[in-house]
Amino acid sequence: MAAISTLPVGEHPALGPSEWLLTNGLGGFSLGCADGIPRRRYHAWLVAAARPPLGRVVALHSAAEWLLLYDDAGKQLRLDLSTYQFRGAVQSPAGARFLTRFERTDDQCIWEYHFPSLDVTVRRTLYLFRLRNAISVTYDVSAGARGATLQVRPFTPMRDFHALSGEHPGSAFLTASPGDHPADSIIGPPGDGALRLHAPGAAFIQEPQWWRAFEYSVDHSRAQEAHEDLPSPGFFSWQIPPGGGAASLGARTDADPPPAARAPDIAERARLRAATLGHTLSHAPSAPRDQLRTLLIAADQFVVRRLRKDGGHGASIIAGYPWFSDWGRDTCIALPGLLIATGRLDEARQVLEAFAELREGGLVPNCFDDGSGAAQFNTVDASLWYLHAACAYARATGGHIGSPMIEACLDIIAAYEKGTAFGISMDPQDGLIRAGDESTQLTWMDAKRDGTVFTPRHGKPVEISALWYSGMLELASVLPSGMSHRATTLRETADWVGRNFCHAFWNEEGRCLHDCIVPGFGGNGHTAWEPCSDIRSNQIFAISLPHSPLSIEQRRAVLACVRDRLLTPLGLRTLDPADPKYRPRYEGSMFDRDRAYHNGTVWPWLIGPYAEAVLRVGGFSPDSRREAAAALAPLLMQVSAARSAPGPVAQLAEIYDAEEPRRPQGCPAQAWSVAEVLRVLLLVHGTGG
Repeated sequence: MAAISTLPVGEHPALGPSEWLLTNGLGGFSLGCADGIPRRRYHAWLVAAARPPLGRVVALHSAAEWLLLYDDAGKQLRLDLSTYQFRGAVQSPAGARFLTRFERTDDQCIWEYHFPSLDVTVRRTLYLFRLRNAISVTYDVSAGARGATLQVRPFTPMRDFHALSGEHPGSAFLTASPGDHPADSIIGPPGDGALRLHAPGAAFIQEPQWWRAFEYSVDHSRAQEAHEDLPSPGFFSWQIPPGGGAASLGARTDADPPPAARAPDIAERARLRAATLGHTLSHAPSAPRDQLRTLLIAADQFVVRRLRKDGGHGASIIAGYPWFSDWGRDTCIALPGLLIATGRLDEARQVLEAFAELREGGLVPNCFDDGSGAAQFNTVDASLWYLHAACAYARATGGHIGSPMIEACLDIIAAYEKGTAFGISMDPQDGLIRAGDESTQLTWMDAKRDGTVFTPRHGKPVEISALWYSGMLELASVLPSGMSHRATTLRETADWVGRNFCHAFWNEEGRCLHDCIVPGFGGNGHTAWEPCSDIRSNQIFAISLPHSPLSIEQRRAVLACVRDRLLTPLGLRTLDPADPKYRPRYEGSMFDRDRAYHNGTVWPWLIGPYAEAVLRVGGFSPDSRREAAAALAPLLMQVSAARSAPGPVAQLAEIYDAEEPRRPQGCPAQAWSVAEVLRVLLLVHGTGG
C-alpha cells in the first residue's frame, strides 16, 4: 500500500494536531491526531454505527500502552507510548515525546516510536475493517536481547458519540467476561452491540479503573464542554521475546467471529479502487494520476450503507466527519462527484432511490436525527439539488432514469408549483421560488444561534430560482419520449421563469446579482419585494449550472464580481470583505462562530461551481480550462501533499478562515469539499464540455 501522507512529527511536533480519518462504509469511523493525543470528543479508535449509518457509539476510545523491560543493571523500566491531555492542559504520560513518524496509507494508520538509549522501537498499526464495526491494532516491537512485556489498557466508554462520559458507580462497562471465541473478552452485557475485545496470546488482568478529567483542546477552543472521565475494565499483557515480536488487539461491536487477517480486506478495497481509478482516467486521461488517486480514496470515505425501510441495504453519503449524518442537500450536491463522475453508478442509483423513498410533500429529507433516525425536511434546496443529481445520473446512464426517480422529480416540481411545507412555493406572479420567514433557515446558509438568524434569506434566494430554472430544463431533457407534452410544459415554464429571474435579480449598478429578494409590506395588503444586495457566493450558481437565464454579458460580469471579491485559494468567501457584516475568522464562542459561518468564512466546495462557471462562460476553451485548473490547484495541494501546517490528512475540511493563515475549520473531512474538487478536476481534464 502506498503512503498517502507521512508526517515527521518527531522533527516537527507542530504537525501533531493534524487529523487522520479511517471509515468502514457503515458510518462508523476511527479518527484522531497524528501524535495520538485525543483533542475532540469524537477522537476514538472505534466509533461504531449501530444502525448504519446512524446510531454511532464511541465503543473503544483508545488505550494506554506501555512496555516493561529491564536495563543492563537489572532495573525495570516503563516506556510509555500514549499521551493524553488532562484538565489544566496537563499532558501525561510522555509517549508522544518518543513518536518519530506518523504515516497514513490507503487503509491504515501507522505510528513509530523509538527509544534511542535502549534501542527499542515500537510500530503500532490501526486498521478499520470494511463493512464491519471492527478494528485491529497491531504492535511490532523490537526490544533488543532482553525482551519485554507489552501492556495495553483499553478505555471503553460505550457512549453516544456526541456525548461525554462521567464516572458513575456500577458501570456495566467495568466488567469483563469470556466471549464466544477464544481470546475474547466482552465489555458490557453479552449480546449484539457489546464491545468484544480479542487479544490472542495475551493475559487479561481484570482491574477496573476510571481515569478522570480528560481534556479535549479542540472542543475547549469551540466553547464546548471539554472534559470527561473514561472507564477501563483492566489491561492486556503480552510477553515479547528477546529480539522482538508482535501482538494484536481486536475490537468489534457485533457477535460475528473476529475478522480474518487484514490482507483480504485490503485486497478487496484495492480492487474496487483500481476499477474506479481506471474509469476516471479513461474519461479524463490528462488528470494528474497521484492527486486523482488520493481524491478517490478520500471520496470513498463518505460512501456508506443505509438500512432501507424494507430491511435491505442501499447506499448513502455522509456529509462530513465526525458529526454529520447523511444530509439530503449535501448528498445530492456531492453525489455527481463522488459516484457519477467515478463510475459508481449502481451506488448512485441506490442513493437516489433511497432519498426518493424518504420524501414527504415533494421534499427530500434535510437530515436525520442520529439517535432516532427520524427525517427532518427543513430545506428548500435539497429537493432541487435532487433534480440535478437525478438528471446527471440519467445522462451518465444514457438517458435511463428509473421510475422511482422520475416519480420523485415530477413530485418535486408539482409540490413547488402548488406549494408545500415551510412556505415553499412558486410565486404565481413571476414563477420564482419563495420560501420561509424570518425564523427559518432553509437554504445552505442556515446558521442560527440563540434565536438569531445570522444570514436571513427568506423570500426568494438567488440560487433557489437558479436551481429551479435549470432543474426544469434538465428534467425536460431526460424525460421518456412518452412524456413529451410534460417536457414541453417544463420548458415553457422555465422560459417564463428565466425572463423574470433576470428582471428580479440583476443588479445593474453592481454588475452582479442580488443575493435574495426579500418580502415586505406593500399597498392593499400585497407583498412588496425588495432586493438584498449583499455580494455573496450564491450568485455563482446562476452561471455554473447547465442552464443559465442570463445573457453572456451578464454571466461575464457575475464571474468577474465573484473572482474579484470572493475568490480565495481555498474556495469562495461567503460575503464581500467590504461588507460591515464580514467576519474573516471562524473562532470564539458558538455564537461568534455561527455568526462567521456564512459571513466571510471560505467554503471549499464552492470552488466547484466557480471553476465550472469559468469553463462555461469561457466555452470550455483551453484558456478557461487553465484558469479553472489554477483555481483548483491549492485545494489539490491541501488534500494530496505532505502537510506543512496542522490540518486534515488526505482530506478536505468543511471550511477555512477567509484570511491568512486560512486555518481549516469545522469538520476535518467534508463530502462536498472533496466531491466538487474531484468532479471539476475531471471536467477540466475531460474531453467534453
